Amino acid sequence: MHVFDYIIFDFDGTIADTRRGVFDSITYALTSYCYEVPDENILNSFLGPPLFESFQKTTGCSDEMAEKLTAKYRELYTDNAMYRLHLFDGIEEMLKEMKKNGIKTAIASSKPEKFFSKLLEHLGITKYFDVVCGASLGDIHNTKQQIIARAMEILGAEREKTLMVGDRVFDIDGAKENKIKSAGVVFGFDYREELENAGADFIVTTTKQLLEEVLLCQ
Repeated sequence: MHVFDYIIFDFDGTIADTRRGVFDSITYALTSYCYEVPDENILNSFLGPPLFESFQKTTGCSDEMAEKLTAKYRELYTDNAMYRLHLFDGIEEMLKEMKKNGIKTAIASSKPEKFFSKLLEHLGITKYFDVVCGASLGDIHNTKQQIIARAMEILGAEREKTLMVGDRVFDIDGAKENKIKSAGVVFGFDYREELENAGADFIVTTTKQLLEEVLLCQ
């Protein structure tokens, strides 16, 4: 018997290190419209929330300009930058073990859903996920709460048996809003203080800890 039968994962910063492709695409978008490229701390803030919101927060631009920046970002990202990523250590082994133990898994990410089939295939991990949910390209106001809720509905997940796994406050808040438990991971980018302040139910430092101490306890 598992503590959790349904595991919902964030993608960027949780499953894979996507920074290179994301940062290259942000830089391309900002310089195309003559904005200054911010330092790495600000660029890191783009990992998690919707692009539209991040561009507005960073530049103070209008809705119209945020849409233009988002579209320009996707020019480079969809061309080739999206493939500039790699899995974090131990991810595939962890997913394989979950599959072996009958745990249902999903991805819930603010990244547009249309990109995922290509990325998961590129990384060789498509077979490990039962459900993949992302944002719609046509809706700039998708929230993490809504995306997690959709993943749960498709999975047929029971709240008390579901865990959200992510690396940012948006993942923890989205879990709370859906009344499910959350695990904050720090094996990719270390946002421990942010995750603790957000009230994550668990903080895990390795994929082994996530698997053994959180998922497969008797």
